[in-house]
Amino acid sequence: MSKSQNMKNKTYHSFIFLDQTVKEKILTIMMYGNNKAQSIGFFRVATGLYYLSKIMVEDDLDFKAIDAEFNSFIFHTIGKGHSITSVLQYMSSKKVLWVLNSKSFISTFLNYFSDIPFKNILLFLTINLSVSKKISGLTPEGPVQEWIVKQGNAESGVINNPAAPPCPG
Repeated sequence: MSKSQNMKNKTYHSFIFLDQTVKEKILTIMMYGNNKAQSIGFFRVATGLYYLSKIMVEDDLDFKAIDAEFNSFIFHTIGKGHSITSVLQYMSSKKVLWVLNSKSFISTFLNYFSDIPFKNILLFLTINLSVSKKISGLTPEGPVQEWIVKQGNAESGVINNPAAPPCPG
């Protein structure tokens, strides 16, 4: 398939949302992980936060095309069995805390995606957690919600990053 034919198959939003610059930023954030497991976690959360930042708009979006673009990027980066759905599920599990509590993830993400303020990260995590738990029939209460509340209540505005828990197995 030629490049022009490939461009015709992409919607405006799917192309704009995940262009080469964005992919490079996410892959760079991934490199800040201390080991393979943490790097994959950094990739998942950076991709998920970026995705959520782009779909939470009032425009009508072609989710089939957007998700296909993200799924392709995720598959080519971390392999078979991973998709935007699995990324969002990861972000609603307690395993995400290992990434969020790392010394470098939040500051690195905010550095590369400076147009996404920290308060929006909390909003995206809250909405993702709520939707994910509603789908699964579980209540959103738990470690991820506690982390979000703790960050939101931080009086000084400084990100509260305790030592990261051990790598989830």
